[in-house]
Amino acid sequence: MTKKNILLIAVEVSADHHGAHLLEALKTLQPQLEVWGIGGDELQKQGMTLLYHVRQMSFLGVGEVLKHLPFIRQVMKAIKNRAQKDKPDAAILIDYPGFNLRLAKALKKMNIPVIYYISPQLWAWGRGRVKTIKQCVDLMLVLFPFEKEFYEQHGIKAQYVGHPLVDRHHQFLPKEFKKVKPGKAVIGLLPGSRQNEIKSLLPRMVKSAGILIEKGAVEKVVIARVPHLHEDYYRQFLQATDGHFELVEKPMQHLLPELDAALVASGTATLETAYYAVPMVIVYHVNALTYWLGRLLIKVSHIGLANIVAQEEIAPELIQHEFTPQKAADLMFKVLNPQVNEQLRKRMLIVRQKLGRPGASLRAAEHVHRFLSGDLN
Repeated sequence: MTKKNILLIAVEVSADHHGAHLLEALKTLQPQLEVWGIGGDELQKQGMTLLYHVRQMSFLGVGEVLKHLPFIRQVMKAIKNRAQKDKPDAAILIDYPGFNLRLAKALKKMNIPVIYYISPQLWAWGRGRVKTIKQCVDLMLVLFPFEKEFYEQHGIKAQYVGHPLVDRHHQFLPKEFKKVKPGKAVIGLLPGSRQNEIKSLLPRMVKSAGILIEKGAVEKVVIARVPHLHEDYYRQFLQATDGHFELVEKPMQHLLPELDAALVASGTATLETAYYAVPMVIVYHVNALTYWLGRLLIKVSHIGLANIVAQEEIAPELIQHEFTPQKAADLMFKVLNPQVNEQLRKRMLIVRQKLGRPGASLRAAEHVHRFLSGDLN
């Protein structure tokens, strides 16, 4: 079997997770692979050569991206130069459309085939990018059935593979719901994976948890830390010294079953939290420019991915100025009521139904393998 050269771009922590599972499955079908590009620890463990690590790309939103434009240009140039030199057999781009669709245009000019895994949420934000995808993407792999329908309506062939988080988590699902013990609740703070995101959200989250501790509603607060950020970065936002707060670096499949409820940054983590049927309040706060532009572009009624997938509000959302410590604490207090908590967990089961069966990573790998083998059907 001819050795294949693959450019892979996974700019975020979640993309590193999904990319690693894809690569692991792909290697069983196509053992002779040389993979390089942008990724994190998990992709590196799968043998990928990293030109840049996700920790170097840890910024969020329009305002933050503008500040990092020189670095982004440097990264883009380095990737394009390497692609021009090596002429990879294909590029696999994962999510992150602001960077990846620009790169796709450049790769198209070099006649390098582009596979896009985990569709940009064009149905929610940027329908104007559909034209770019139609021109520059050769194979579209999507996670949800409604995404396949969306692309087909625009004349773009897409393959529905299911969501890879099911592969990661289905075997860890608890057999029964966790019961809230009044006054002894354990809550999680999941502030995201990017530095600016954490800087914006975690201080408010900590204050909200402090209010719940003072009310006697919460005994323990677990703060989820991502491995590429040092714990000192998190500790600068902690003021409590009474032992209620614990900073952990723990896989979600081990963390989520321990929680009675959570405050969760809008993103993939809301979907994982809902998959484990953990009641939550979804929060989101970025700089004013990013928020203003987002409000102009957004096309859906909810911002939390869990609510979008469920197609109903299974978790309340506090967006921008609505996200105050007191409002978040008030909502969390209601969520921690034992009867309400159980009802919410039952409602969240719809997310498991929507995400479907395991095997998404292998199904995606099979499509990539066929593509690399010249079978474009």
